[in-house]
Amino acid sequence: MGGTSTLIKILVIVAVAVLLVAAVYAALTFPRAVVDFQVSSIDREQREFEVPLLHDKAQVAVGVADGSSLWRASITNANGEEVWSHSALQGEQTTYTSEWIVLPNAAYNITFSSIGAFSLEANIRVTSKGGIW
Repeated sequence: MGGTSTLIKILVIVAVAVLLVAAVYAALTFPRAVVDFQVSSIDREQREFEVPLLHDKAQVAVGVADGSSLWRASITNANGEEVWSHSALQGEQTTYTSEWIVLPNAAYNITFSSIGAFSLEANIRVTSKGGIW
């Protein structure tokens, strides 16, 4: 009797430990915004961000709230090498969302620039994720 009780306790402890490790891993790799900023009638805006530990992908979202203009967004690594870019001519209330970009844990810069005489109000967000997400 005593051996079965001890075995059950060990199995429960192992199951709880596995669930705890899985929950911590999921929490650490869950998608999160690493940079989020608004631009208004600008020529160029640059922000630095870091992809967190255990994250390996990022997604760029540009939401144009008002105005229209030709815009360009790019991500460069610490060496200044461009690792991703996109440009578009967008009008009022239009959202662009990139595919998931492979970006290992490191520091990066995102640059957003607009061209044209028209005003542009937009929100730029970079979200990173890792693991099972």
